[in-house]
Amino acid sequence: MFNSPGIHAIRLRYPQAKITLVAHPKYANLLTRRDDYDDVLFWNNKVSDMFKLVEEAKRIRPQLAVLLHSHMPYDILSAGLAGCQYIVRDNYAKPVGKMASWLVYGLDYFDEHVIARKMKLVSVLGCSTDNVDMVLPCEFQRLEKNASVRRIGFQLGASSKVRCWPPEYFAILAEKLIDKHGDIEIVLIGSEIETHLATDFLKQLDPVFAKKVINYVGKTTLPQLLGVIDSMDLLITGDTGPFHLAIALQVSTLSLFVTEDPRRSGPYQDPKLHKQIYLPVTDPRVTNLQEPLRAISPEYVYERLEHMI
Repeated sequence: MFNSPGIHAIRLRYPQAKITLVAHPKYANLLTRRDDYDDVLFWNNKVSDMFKLVEEAKRIRPQLAVLLHSHMPYDILSAGLAGCQYIVRDNYAKPVGKMASWLVYGLDYFDEHVIARKMKLVSVLGCSTDNVDMVLPCEFQRLEKNASVRRIGFQLGASSKVRCWPPEYFAILAEKLIDKHGDIEIVLIGSEIETHLATDFLKQLDPVFAKKVINYVGKTTLPQLLGVIDSMDLLITGDTGPFHLAIALQVSTLSLFVTEDPRRSGPYQDPKLHKQIYLPVTDPRVTNLQEPLRAISPEYVYERLEHMI
């Protein structure tokens, strides 16, 4: 999602170019739109399959590789072996050593939002950097919604435990919201490997309030997840993929940060729709480094939500 504004800018700058995206196979059912690129080559980032990728890429005779988010040294090596004459890369301020000679441009230290990094990178190709809105990668079916109900989404999981708000905190928050606002229903989202978080959440919840909860955790494809998020009035989340899908869908969010700085990975478009709670990991209230988001209390999140809803 962070790469999508840069890819869109490349398409606008080079409308006649043949643009091929290289992506992980797990995103196959998400990357179905072809507005900003013509085709997709899937690679699982394994060295053993790199030469298969190279052979597939050779058939399209690529001239330029734009490495937006990739792994050294196999990204540069595969681009070179595929025949790219020019390679530009986001180095994420990490040294690339002698392979820097393979690049016509490498973006190193740039202490701004990730999307700003991508726009800086594509600017060297003559691309306009004015439009920073993320682009949805696929079509989705909108869900019917009862106009008399406000849907508050809870994204329970994240890529690592340090980015997760505890399920019992979500449960306390849910009870407060439902008790105060009779028109609110809670919608749980997450991947299949996060079903245990939904189980923990529901165990903590009073059965009276559980009737106002819809559980989609582990039950949707990625395109279906877009439809669920689109039906929400607001999403409460850590720094996760669904968080950025909500931003692209222009769904309001309240996001929780400790280990990451929202200045770099928080909302970058439609600022009026989004609020963040950020405690630096150095804050004295952060006492559990395994679960640092415990430092953000349900009561404090509830107070912030009351101003939003």
